[in-house]
This record gives sequence, structure tokens and C-alpha cells, in this order.
Amino acid sequence: MFVVQLMFFVLLFKVTSSGSGGHSLWILASYISGKTQYPEFTAILMLDDIQVGYYDSEIDRVLRVGHDGLKTVDMDLGQELVYVMRDLFPSMRGRLTLFKNHCNLTSGGIHVHQRVTGCEVFKSGKPALIMFRDSSNGVDTNSLMYNMTHYTYASGRLEFEWEIMKQLPYQMMYSEIYLPFCVKMLKNLLDSEKHLVMRRVRPRVRFLTKQVLGGAQVTCMATDFYPRHINLTLLRDGRPVDQEELTGGSVLPNGNGLYQVRKTLTVGDEELKNKHNYTCTASHLSLDNRLEVSWTAQFSRSHRISIISAPLGLVVASFLLMLLLWYRKRHRSEGVTIETLESSQERLTTNEGTD
Repeated sequence: MFVVQLMFFVLLFKVTSSGSGGHSLWILASYISGKTQYPEFTAILMLDDIQVGYYDSEIDRVLRVGHDGLKTVDMDLGQELVYVMRDLFPSMRGRLTLFKNHCNLTSGGIHVHQRVTGCEVFKSGKPALIMFRDSSNGVDTNSLMYNMTHYTYASGRLEFEWEIMKQLPYQMMYSEIYLPFCVKMLKNLLDSEKHLVMRRVRPRVRFLTKQVLGGAQVTCMATDFYPRHINLTLLRDGRPVDQEELTGGSVLPNGNGLYQVRKTLTVGDEELKNKHNYTCTASHLSLDNRLEVSWTAQFSRSHRISIISAPLGLVVASFLLMLLLWYRKRHRSEGVTIETLESSQERLTTNEGTD
């Protein structure tokens, strides 16, 4: 189930706009055919990037998800949300059946159909957007997007015929029923959860350096910030480093409800000798001005020595251990010799006394 949810989050960030300054409400739903330990149908409710609700076909209720991830009491959003979940259940089951027939998947086994559906309200004043996107066994099947002025549908792998007569009722349903309901629910959740989605957490920006063969890796890192949208730039002597030279750059969850991002540059020995000045800058909603930290490259042979220091240290340690064992063995043999001489002398003295 973790893999299924992870695929959902990847899909969600692909289909949503980034940095719009608005807010969104999404249902991430999964239908599973075949015998598993999970409910046949599950759905989680996301306010922006925060999970606030949970539903499955066994409990048939929408539960509020607390900050600790535990599902508690029913969400106070009315019975309409439960009806939406109940409507998604057979719809997704039917889509998966179509996909299996289309791909001749008549045998048993486990098959999964996923759907991302929801709406966005833009801060810029653009018309609200509502959409859905489907995937069967990890393959895009069909999607729909509607924002009051533009209406698009993509059939994907299933290649449905989408005639004008079929478009009209769908447009009416999304414009008159689904979109107003989704926007209303989004605004209600924003009122109750604004302490989470409206918060601003400043990023911590720092440099990380790592010695590697032939040079060093310089990492510009920002961590523990919210919301997730951030502009992180690595400068060399005041000029932005080309993106082709950098690795990383994806914003990732930090595991505590916050985010992190890093960009890494590999610097060779020759570049280290030039002693460039590197600056890591971050622009974020929580900052009045850009946050900057600097690092100046320093070339020395120490990083070369450190590369061979581990095997060299192992050789030295082995030599010292062999020396210690030799010394103890020699000391023990000398002790035995002395003890033998003393015993022989004692027996000789005893025999002379007897005579």
C-alpha cells in the first residue's frame, strides 16, 4: 500500500500546478481486484500536500487524519463526501474491467486502478480548475480537465471515443455539480486547517562538502521548510552554475511534514586550485529577502591523502598487531626459559643437600 500511495504522490505533483499561490483539494483513490490484505477500495483526502481524511469500503466513513497520522473521528463535512466516495468505487471498478478486457487480462492475480481527482482555486484570480486522471496497473488510461473556460479530455491507453454528445452531459455535471461542491469543501477545510496550510517555516540553508577522488563534491542544501515551493540557486563567483553541472534539485518530503532540497556540484582539483567563491541562495515565502551562505574552495593535498588513508591505516594496524603478537610470544618464551632455569637450579640445590 505504501508503494501505491507513493505512485499517487508522484502522479499528483505531475498534474498539479506548482507555485500558483492558490490551494487545492484532491482525492487519491485506489481500487484493487484480487485477494490482498487491504480493503477493496481506499481513498485519502489531501488539502494541498497535507493528508486530512481517509475512507475505505469496509468502514464506509470519512475519518479525519490527525497530525500524527492516526485516523480519529468522522470528518465534519457532511454526508455528501461519503456519497462522492461511494460513486468513485463502482466507477473505478468499471474502468479497471475495461482496461483488463482491452489488454486481454482474463487471468486472475492482483490488478490496481488509481485515480487522482479534485480541484484547485488560484490566487491569481484564474477560474477554478477541476480534473481527474486515471491509471490502471501503472498505465495512464484517461483524464479530464475543466476550468470553466477550457474543457479537455484525453483517452489515453483505452482509446475511448469522445463524441460531442458525450461531452455535453459531462460538462454540465462538472460545472454544475462537482466543481461547486469541491470548491465549497476546499474553503471549509481551509478554514479549519489554516494553521497547517497557511504556515510559513523558514528553510535552513547550508553547504555540505565531501572529498572524492580527483576533487570534491559541494552540496547546496535547504531543509525543514514549508510550503514546498522554493527557489534554490548555486552561484560560482556570483554567477549561477549551469544546471547541466548539477545533480539533484527535486523537492522531497522531510518526514516531519516539512521539505528538503539539495543541489550538488562536483569540483575537480584544478577548479579547487582557483579558489572560487560559492554561494547558496534560497528564495521562499517565509523569507523577506534571499537567504545566502557562502563557501570558498581551498585546495590542499589532504583530500588526496584521506582517500588512501583508510587502506594505509589498515596496513599500519595489521603491522602493529603482528608486532604485538611477536612481542608477546617472545616475552612468553623468555618467561618459560627463566622459569625452567630456576626450576633446574632448585632441583640441583635439593640434590646436593641430600647428598
